[in-house]
Amino acid sequence: MKIKKILVGPVQELCYFIVDEDTKDAVMIDPGDEAERLISYIQKEEINLRAILITHAHFDHIGAVEAIKEQTGAEIIAHRNGKKTLLDPNFNLSCMTQTPISFEADRYVDDKEMINLESMGLTFEVIFVPGHTMDGVAYYSKQLSAVFVGDIIFKNGVGRSDLPGGNAQQLIAGIQDKICTLPTETTIYPGHGFTTNVADEIQNNPYIKIG
Repeated sequence: MKIKKILVGPVQELCYFIVDEDTKDAVMIDPGDEAERLISYIQKEEINLRAILITHAHFDHIGAVEAIKEQTGAEIIAHRNGKKTLLDPNFNLSCMTQTPISFEADRYVDDKEMINLESMGLTFEVIFVPGHTMDGVAYYSKQLSAVFVGDIIFKNGVGRSDLPGGNAQQLIAGIQDKICTLPTETTIYPGHGFTTNVADEIQNNPYIKIG
């Protein structure tokens, strides 16, 4: 299984592909911008895109979703609070861009729900951590020893909480209770910046207090 990250858009958001190198079946996480470039990669690599996982509905994480859905037919998956945030440009902040974004996911999920990608032999657990947004989730794969966190937590930092739906106390509590309790070797793939892991963040992240 290969994890490929592609930096997109003016705010340098990280879009991730997880690809079964034998079958070319794949899932992508947070296609935030540059739809044509991402579609070109899909076509060049002959990827069979099965699902698009959304960590939260800010414009820089969802800007390319509709175009990729139209091209590939992949299932769009988001937290159930995305029923509001995906549709409302004031919550997804696309009201500040030239093109307001408003669309529905195909499937809405809840905390602790399992997403089974049978053709890939891959399972993700949904971890609901609001506070950066009201619909924020991480996707944890035990098989990959990886968690894809969007803007919940960064290397030595956390997501901002001063935007609509934000709550700093809620965010920190969720990180401590749900992200930092994952196996310490778990790799953290954030929506911006550097890859890290649970052990490093417990030890070095100034926002986290364990024990």
